[in-house]
Amino acid sequence: MIAFLSRLGLVLFHALWEVSLLGLAAWGGLVLLRRHPAERRYGFACAMLGAMVALPAATFLLSVPGEPSRALEGAARVLAQEGQGVPAATPWLALGWILGASLMTLRLGGGLWWLERAYVRPSVPAPGPWRAAAGRLASRMGVRRPLDLRVTERADSPMVIGWRRPILLVPAAAFLNLDPAALEAILAHELAHVRRGDYLANLLQSAAEALLFFHPAAWWLSGHVRELREHCCDDAAAAACGDPIALAQGLSSLERLRRTLSREPQPPLALGAAKGNLMPRIARLFTPRDASVPSFRGLALLLGAAVLAGAVVLACRAPRTRPVAELDFSQVKVAHQPAAPAYPPLAKIARIQGTVVVEITVGPDGIPIAAHAVEGPAQLRQTAENYAMGWKFEPAMLNGVAQTARFKLTMPFRLK
Repeated sequence: MIAFLSRLGLVLFHALWEVSLLGLAAWGGLVLLRRHPAERRYGFACAMLGAMVALPAATFLLSVPGEPSRALEGAARVLAQEGQGVPAATPWLALGWILGASLMTLRLGGGLWWLERAYVRPSVPAPGPWRAAAGRLASRMGVRRPLDLRVTERADSPMVIGWRRPILLVPAAAFLNLDPAALEAILAHELAHVRRGDYLANLLQSAAEALLFFHPAAWWLSGHVRELREHCCDDAAAAACGDPIALAQGLSSLERLRRTLSREPQPPLALGAAKGNLMPRIARLFTPRDASVPSFRGLALLLGAAVLAGAVVLACRAPRTRPVAELDFSQVKVAHQPAAPAYPPLAKIARIQGTVVVEITVGPDGIPIAAHAVEGPAQLRQTAENYAMGWKFEPAMLNGVAQTARFKLTMPFRLK
């Protein structure tokens, strides 16, 4: 377990710079695509957010038993030479991430539960003429999923909830205060979300935020993805209505209505036309121009925060003045020796045998904080390293003070 947490913590440490580089690449790509349609910029931003999840995941997979795990060993050895605090801190870094990701996942699940309980259940079917109008509009826009149009007293603007059988909730006040053409344009915006499968995309995006909660660049890019998603649906709604004026009037009316209703803000997991600041979106419908360039100053501040987080991790190092005692194994007292590990399956099939020499570094408490195989068949090294991390030793004493110690452990692997 300690070996797994150490590996995960090292991967998270690498994720600080990996996601930062992807954030810079995302900013540069969005600048280059500023004259392209919102749909293309949205696809690029989604791909970069996916890469922010995939790259640390690939780094973790490269660290599992097998030869590719050598990719992380060089960095681990450099950190170990600089001070033993970073290897010792990686399990705590992993535990902190597991706790944070778990809380974010619970928040996501609670949000889904709250949507159903607080918004869907109290709603009632919309009037028949509007249900028929929504059906005709959905058919015209190519929406093939069955849609349920309902009225709610709780929401401050229309919203879409659900993916396979989406529910379109419309505030009762919208039927009374919006011009029919403007309301139809707003419904077209929501139907564009349904046609594109944005509810599912939003759930996946929320899951990415839960996994990357620790990195500000991920939050920056995720916010831009949500903004571009609304732009895509605005364009689709304007095309469906044949004129952006009706959509602009609908958005303007929704903005005024939202200010007067004094309702709670729209939940993050729901998709709605009135999310965020509507005035820039209204202006965008009438003023064709290059897309605004994402603020590099904001991204620089976010990346600076990531660098600061990395510096905090490095600051956890043990003092450089603490000596590392170089010992022979004969000088070490074993407190606990785990049961022999299972023979690596691939090595067993290939009939690979040999002796692996593992260099172990133990902390003042006698618990291993790093293990690196320096000799032996490559197919057996990871198993030997993991096995070495399960040992416990008596503290190495120097002048009556427990010290960090380093020694070599020889492990023979023989097939019967």
